[in-house]
Amino acid sequence: MKDKDSNDFISAKHISIGIHPWYVTTNDIDKQTEWIEKMAKNDKRVIAIGECGTDKLCDTDMRLQTKAFYNCITISETFDLPLIIHCVKTSNEIIRLKKSIKPKQAWIIHGFRGKPEQALQYISNGFYLSFGKLYNAESIKIAPHDKLLFETDEYTGNVAEIITSAAETLDILSDKLLNIASENAKRLFFNR
Repeated sequence: MKDKDSNDFISAKHISIGIHPWYVTTNDIDKQTEWIEKMAKNDKRVIAIGECGTDKLCDTDMRLQTKAFYNCITISETFDLPLIIHCVKTSNEIIRLKKSIKPKQAWIIHGFRGKPEQALQYISNGFYLSFGKLYNAESIKIAPHDKLLFETDEYTGNVAEIITSAAETLDILSDKLLNIASENAKRLFFNR
């Protein structure tokens, strides 16, 4: 919600909206939740809920983060939108939560940089992994192609550069990996 008045947000063709654990307070959680519900219901540009989740390294109280995350999960399920998850040092909790909720919508780990063991935990529990500029080469090698996504996040370059690098890591053609990522994104975000 913090960027909702920016030119990038206003002019974007597609958007994802969520309550980021860094930017939630007890004073604005209800306002943020209401705004996200309204946008998910009325703005056709919304293709996902998130970035939302939990982060043990930020100053926000964990109970408040968890409440905000639950709110976003509910909106994701209500409006049939995939969930993009910010997860810092809380992967076990996120996996347990997914197992207990059994969501119908896809859960995507944003900016995954973890080790192969963590990648396998997520993959075996049905998560998608979105890789950015910085990624663990061994983790990307074990990710099933149908669970792969790519993102720029705060990287100012183009996502095609990230895909080219990942294709080299995977020893496949960039065009093939671009096609794989495009098909995954279409299935998740544009096949509604």
